[in-house]
Amino acid sequence: MNKLTTISAKISEEEREEIKKLKLNPTEIIRKAVQEEIRRAKNEELIKKMTIVRPLISKLKMNEIISDIREDRDR
Repeated sequence: MNKLTTISAKISEEEREEIKKLKLNPTEIIRKAVQEEIRRAKNEELIKKMTIVRPLISKLKMNEIISDIREDRDR
């Protein structure tokens, strides 16, 4: 199992009351929000990298790529 650590967040009293009223699990809410934000940030980083690489890839010719792959397989 992963080693866990504790974080805290301040929310309004109204939000806290709503959480209690709706019988929600604040730990799960925070955990899911953190996971989603990590996923979003990684995707954003990947998109930035792809925009840098895209012009280079577009210059490659598909026939050359296929030929190189086949040549690699034959080794």
